[in-house]
Amino acid sequence: MKMKRVLAGLLSLVMIMGMLAGCNKKEEGTDGKVTIKYTTYSAGPDHIKDLEQMIAVFEKQNTNIHVEYEIIGYDDYFTKLQTQASSKTLPDVFEINYENFVTYAKNGVLLDITELSEKDDSFTPDLLSGDAYNYFKYDEKLYGLTEKFSDVVMYYNKDLFDKAGVAYPTTEWTWKEELEAAQKLTKDGVYGSYSPVQYNELYKTVAQNGGALFDQDGKPTIDSEANTEAFTWMLDKMLKYNIQPTPEQMSGKSPEDMFKNGEIAMLRTGSWMLGTFGDVSFNWDISLEPGNTQKVHHVFADGVVGSANTKNPEAVWKFIKFMSVDSEATQIRLDTNWDLPVTNDDTIKEKFFAIEKPASREVIFEALDTGIMPPVVDKYSQVQDAINEELDKAVIGKQSAKEALTAAQSKVSDILK
Repeated sequence: MKMKRVLAGLLSLVMIMGMLAGCNKKEEGTDGKVTIKYTTYSAGPDHIKDLEQMIAVFEKQNTNIHVEYEIIGYDDYFTKLQTQASSKTLPDVFEINYENFVTYAKNGVLLDITELSEKDDSFTPDLLSGDAYNYFKYDEKLYGLTEKFSDVVMYYNKDLFDKAGVAYPTTEWTWKEELEAAQKLTKDGVYGSYSPVQYNELYKTVAQNGGALFDQDGKPTIDSEANTEAFTWMLDKMLKYNIQPTPEQMSGKSPEDMFKNGEIAMLRTGSWMLGTFGDVSFNWDISLEPGNTQKVHHVFADGVVGSANTKNPEAVWKFIKFMSVDSEATQIRLDTNWDLPVTNDDTIKEKFFAIEKPASREVIFEALDTGIMPPVVDKYSQVQDAINEELDKAVIGKQSAKEALTAAQSKVSDILK
């Protein structure tokens, strides 16, 4: 689901620009300033200027700290981070997602900010909404702060629904109602529905059918009956009913572009796309996703953590706190639709709801009530890759849903031994 980070060539250029920008300023120790290096995946390619604005605000508030940034595309981010962790060359401060956090915390490469946060009179845990303060804690120690949320809902093209005489999605919809509507909408070059066939979509979809990829002890249960039913549904939409385009039918176009072009009527994608769809020519809105036995929605949390080897822990803490709860940083996120700010402030929601499109913005927050976080297991990236390999084979018809999940079960069991 996190395919919103694209254009690797552009990101490589941004990385170079970011490093050059840092080289144009004074080096660490000059003029009494310290320099910290920050690495992120979520700023590119759409929020580079927003990040630069945030850094400028931070440096204005903290005149003795200079921040150099690097942006790495999501697909390459954790591979490079793992290499840096092994060689003890991690940046001073960096972005990490909830699902990968535990692996780094267990390996002892993260800065323990428990004491720094407790000594900071300007910080209290209740500055973060909900349970967000605890997301980046491990073994009773605080290693980072949540900086932003995002979730996944169903976007739909109201004009296509009207043209086909189909009623808009409601909270009572299940997969059955979605299929019936999508079959009526699939015509004249339009596909009724789209959701990715990959790991991130799988763990959420099986939960919508009462399943789970792992049990409470973290042991894989990938090939269960409930999971097989759910994966069969994902494949059938594409291969049996063809209400969802196959990769060949997409001809290299992204599902988001197809939605913007009026080629997809219903699209499961993230809250981060609200701004991207803001200027389309047709009427659209969002709704909660249909489930089968229950409603379940993706919730993603990104945090900011520090390296255990940083020479400037106080500066790192200040930047972590700034990116999480600072009012000016929060306002920039809100103004640019850069996911949902995490600060516990009702005025933020009010400003968010005041934006004109889409009309049902409250759905973004309603989805949090039925949210599911990504499974937290050791060797997360390896597990994800192994499952995706088997899903991909099923998408092109090389194996059935059951065969794919059985193979994935075997692979993941070996990885987690």
